[in-house]
Amino acid sequence: MLFKTTISGVAVLVIGVLLLTFAGQYITMTVQNVQRTDVEPHAEFLVGDEGQRSYNIPAGVTVFGTVEVTQAPSNQSGDITFTVFDDANYQKWFAGGQANSAYSMENQGQFNYTFTSTSSGVYHFVFDNRASLYKKYVVFSLAYNVIITSQVPDPRVQYVAYALIGIGALLLVIGLLKKPKPRWSD
Repeated sequence: MLFKTTISGVAVLVIGVLLLTFAGQYITMTVQNVQRTDVEPHAEFLVGDEGQRSYNIPAGVTVFGTVEVTQAPSNQSGDITFTVFDDANYQKWFAGGQANSAYSMENQGQFNYTFTSTSSGVYHFVFDNRASLYKKYVVFSLAYNVIITSQVPDPRVQYVAYALIGIGALLLVIGLLKKPKPRWSD
């Protein structure tokens, strides 16, 4: 038996086991997950001069969706002005004043939209068809992504712990099985 090798093997083995059982829960890493929330997966409605939908949206999220517009009598692709306002700007716009939109797209038949909400609250999605003589059939979807940050145990700690356990076990076996050289042979 090699005393120093055996003691080293036991020490490394114990450190690996302690790292695996206790330290792994204290050594963490930050993980970000994207969670999609479908607010309006599929809405179909008819717009005369103007149509509007209101939804409550949290602050700082990426809002996205699709708009498909067709003319009511012919079912051909149609044009519409699509604008998104937060509640304060919608009130200004509705009263006929100057308002800032969160998103605006004019004269498109089918399109995707994306914007980032600046504040939490009600957002108004306005479909303005006053420039056309024909009513428009609108298919609308709305969703947003929230980034969730969390702390999770670092999985690399397990790999280091298993490596230390393996090295410690190997040193322990070598230390126990190998016979020392006699002192007089030096």
